[in-house]
Amino acid sequence: MRFVVALLLSLLPVLVTGQELPQYVDNSTNKYFPPIIDQSGGSCAQASSIGYVFTYEMNRYLDRDASASPANRFSYQFIWNLVNDGVDQGGFAEDGLFVAMRSGAMTEEDFSTLMTSSFTWPSGFEKYHNALRYRVARFVRFDRDVDTYKRYLAGSDGRPGGILSFSGNCYGWNMVENYDGPSGTGYKALVTTLPNDGGHAMTIVGYDDLVTYTDNSGGKHEGAFIVANSWGTRSHDRGRFYYPYDFFRDKNVLSRTLSEDAITAEVKYQEPRILFKLTIDYSSRDDLAYNIGATDKVSAGVPDNYYLQTGMSNKGGDHYMRGTYDKAPLEFALDLTDNIPSTDPDYCRYFLKIVRSARGRVKGEGSLVALSVIDYRSGTPVEHKYRGHLPQPLVDGENCFVIGLVPRYTVSCSSVRLATDTPLYMKTASGQKAKVTISRTGLNAKLQYTVTK
Repeated sequence: MRFVVALLLSLLPVLVTGQELPQYVDNSTNKYFPPIIDQSGGSCAQASSIGYVFTYEMNRYLDRDASASPANRFSYQFIWNLVNDGVDQGGFAEDGLFVAMRSGAMTEEDFSTLMTSSFTWPSGFEKYHNALRYRVARFVRFDRDVDTYKRYLAGSDGRPGGILSFSGNCYGWNMVENYDGPSGTGYKALVTTLPNDGGHAMTIVGYDDLVTYTDNSGGKHEGAFIVANSWGTRSHDRGRFYYPYDFFRDKNVLSRTLSEDAITAEVKYQEPRILFKLTIDYSSRDDLAYNIGATDKVSAGVPDNYYLQTGMSNKGGDHYMRGTYDKAPLEFALDLTDNIPSTDPDYCRYFLKIVRSARGRVKGEGSLVALSVIDYRSGTPVEHKYRGHLPQPLVDGENCFVIGLVPRYTVSCSSVRLATDTPLYMKTASGQKAKVTISRTGLNAKLQYTVTK
């Protein structure tokens, strides 16, 4: 399923139509762009959208150097393993960006792109806590238009432009590896003919108006985008090649490509304030969907609303929570920050609903092993643990768990001296009269009362 949000208006500040563009731009040479990726299996869409676009846009947003640390690069492998059903299959760039919108993106420091065995899911609350800081705010789709692409790539007001993910075919293309024509960016690889098969996601990182070549039919072509591929630095020219503008202008090319447009992401950094901390032991992770909610009604049996955690729910295929060969439980986090019903931490009641339904070929078995809610609103984390019995086997349908906080009240009192055996006359809640006597022997007090009609 493709999740598409057309938000071109959100990019108007960087698409200044009256601005004179430079003749060439190569955003893969600035500090925000990561080293060239050598993708695992059919992960090209996530290598492009997360490994390149999300990493670049987040570093551009935070003004960080992608090459300085794996903490400044984002693991396309983490996202791919969430959306590939636990097998080597491709997808769409939007799939990964949508997961990063809902569940954040894990850094390469927390989940190395070399961790490909059995389509692993990483375990550890703090890893997921960190991932939830880095989010897609929204993603933006550009209709196929050379000038619009160039203006986004060029940027404005001295600020570097962005980069774009797109899809095309790649099996059997004709690529010149020794292009020596004019250029401002100096690459030697140039696609001259597009193939008819082999869907593949790639990343537009710049353009060069000076590139010129003549095709086999004698047609002259001027200008090309710079594309970063994900087949390692030994491919093309250090992993990059020219992709002529005319392929994006030719309507007949649409029959040989997968996408008619390109996509990028607007990103945000936010500190989670309310996190659910879960440990799950289960043998077929795609059976489980996670819903969380809260209410400020201290005795409520349900939250104000349940929020489906789409980034983690019914994902990963017929595998154990950590992967095919690792049967250990998985510890992870779910974020309620955007849906907190009350600003008062003393008056929240938290709810987790795990829906178990058979999916795929295998119906899994397992339990919720641990559960708590961690509140960061005061600046010092406060952990509220589930007080019910755990582990709790997960049954078919809804499995509901409640973490109720006992509200604190401020009271005042004063010392009162009562004479021993002096009766007090009071009324009960129903209006009946009551005679109350308090007697004390040493440190022990005894309360006696008689209710009269």
